[in-house]
Amino acid sequence: MKDMRINIRSMRTVIVEDEPLAVQRLRRMLSKDARLEVVAEVGSYKEAIDTIQEQKPEVLFLDIRLPDGTGIDLAKEVLSLGLNPYIIFTTAYGEYAVEAFRVSAVDYLLKPFSEEDLKNAIDKIFEKKSNVPQVMEFIKSERPIIPAKIGNKVVFFNPDDIYYVQAEMGEVSVRTKEGLIPLSKKLYEVEERLRPYNFFRVHRSYLVNLNKVKELKGVEQSKYVIVFKDINESIKTSREGAKALRDYLNI
Repeated sequence: MKDMRINIRSMRTVIVEDEPLAVQRLRRMLSKDARLEVVAEVGSYKEAIDTIQEQKPEVLFLDIRLPDGTGIDLAKEVLSLGLNPYIIFTTAYGEYAVEAFRVSAVDYLLKPFSEEDLKNAIDKIFEKKSNVPQVMEFIKSERPIIPAKIGNKVVFFNPDDIYYVQAEMGEVSVRTKEGLIPLSKKLYEVEERLRPYNFFRVHRSYLVNLNKVKELKGVEQSKYVIVFKDINESIKTSREGAKALRDYLNI
């Protein structure tokens, strides 16, 4: 008889924790849950940011107190990057719970938590995941179509409609002639679809359609102000984004 079981993909998970024993214990507990796959373990704020941008996890386990920062600030920065993982805080300090839930934490586990506590937290992730309305998936075509929800309608854009894509506090929007319109996608997902159509990341929060650029104005710290055609608006690159853009345009 044909095997009809469905192979459910595990969610990519990163652990941010500076205590080796706590990392080992959490990894051991997570190994018993096939719904999650630990792809990285890091012990500092800086390393976490680099790893999260590289791995793009769907789930984050964050300690509150790190050697070079806090898990709360790390969560805020991750959201500002346009990434939106499910976040579970694991900590020995109860006084940060209110702040944790302000950054949309799924749960706040106080050490030492039990396997049942952990399972209940993971269950919450899948409850939230199942309740997220799926507006529409990208339609695969030679020229991608980007769906966006406006009120009770879904409208569609192709690359020629878009001046830039912006990520701000976890919200991703596209800028068209009509203004900023929210998307139900993460910035890196939009970037992957639009990269072949002359879109370029000029800042951790901005993806620009170079076909819509009127001019680049050099400003302080070797950055650029990007001026667009047809709209009275400009954005500033990061220093790293400006350097990458110069290399890309060979200027």
